[in-house]
Amino acid sequence: MKTQQDNNSLTIFLEGKIDSTNALAYEEEISAHLAPFHGEKIYLSCEKLEYVTSAGLRIFLGLWKKHPNLSIVEVVPAVYEIFEMTGFTRMLDIHKALRRIDITGASVIGEGFTATVYRIDADTIVKVFKGARSMDKIQAEIDAAKQAFIYGIPTAISFDIVRVGDHLGVVFEMLDCASLRDLILQNPDKFDEYKKMYADLSYKITHTEAADSGLAECKQPLMEKLSILSTVLTEAEYTKLMGMIDALPNKTTLTHGDFHIKNILVQNGEPILIDMDAVSLGHPIFELEGIYLSAKAYNQAEPDNASKFFGVSQQVIDDLYDALLARYFPDKKEEDLQRICDKIALLSTAHLAYQTIHYKRDVNGRLEKALATLRDLLNRYDDLEILD
Repeated sequence: MKTQQDNNSLTIFLEGKIDSTNALAYEEEISAHLAPFHGEKIYLSCEKLEYVTSAGLRIFLGLWKKHPNLSIVEVVPAVYEIFEMTGFTRMLDIHKALRRIDITGASVIGEGFTATVYRIDADTIVKVFKGARSMDKIQAEIDAAKQAFIYGIPTAISFDIVRVGDHLGVVFEMLDCASLRDLILQNPDKFDEYKKMYADLSYKITHTEAADSGLAECKQPLMEKLSILSTVLTEAEYTKLMGMIDALPNKTTLTHGDFHIKNILVQNGEPILIDMDAVSLGHPIFELEGIYLSAKAYNQAEPDNASKFFGVSQQVIDDLYDALLARYFPDKKEEDLQRICDKIALLSTAHLAYQTIHYKRDVNGRLEKALATLRDLLNRYDDLEILD
């Protein structure tokens, strides 16, 4: 049996038929996969399960009694009918197989690190996740988008989870929309309007109070990621960095976590955010360092990295970033704005060093360059506060 583990969830993929001749073997193999798992959620995926007899039903019932957090998903119609006739659908958490969508020939209208957005017809679009993505994480992103929407952030609200080839996707109703990146390329004469849209939306996100949203905060997870830097920094450098981050006041304003022009769709002149899986609460510097990371920090080792990813010139990216800073920090003196930019760069460079180590992508001396910049900025600043 194939399995897929994602944080606190485990998915076991069942195939073929379960009857009296193989029920015991099925049960033993499933139990062997469950034994070392200590997470919260278990899925049995039945997309390739063709048939189940009463012997198989007893296995499902026994597993559910041992693991009340069990869900049976992707159940094909023939097997679902058996579950339904025997009353299992009233006892267990059972879900029919997902609708399949073909994106052959579909146009790409948006793209992020984790997903690509396609237009599938005049009324709808589908966001297709690039790698393995659990139903838990997809549902968490849908819930986060709904929470952000409730607090006034323009987000795309999904109405269906689907399967696209070997990947999962989410369908949205979106008429006449295009990514902000595409609009910038198509209408260079409207660039000032798009810069304002970009900057205003970012500002709105990080200045929206959402204390009662139930969303997680982003500071502690980032500190946990950056703990890997203890292996490449001196003890004094590492202690100072973590202390500066920890000293940032805990704020209950929103952060998107992956804010850029390919994650902003525009419909009837209004921006709409996609890729909401990293939405959380925290200090605005956590949003700004993420923007700096993709717009500038990666360019340390690969000068054309940002322009390649975004598909626009580096000058366009720089102009967008400058417009964002002007929106956040109007009327700042040049030396004060430089201090703010340096602090954003400090945190972003630490993030870059983490990603370089974690994803094993030390291209063109990226880690060495990132650490040199990080050490320089650590020597020059004692805090990360940018809002005073």
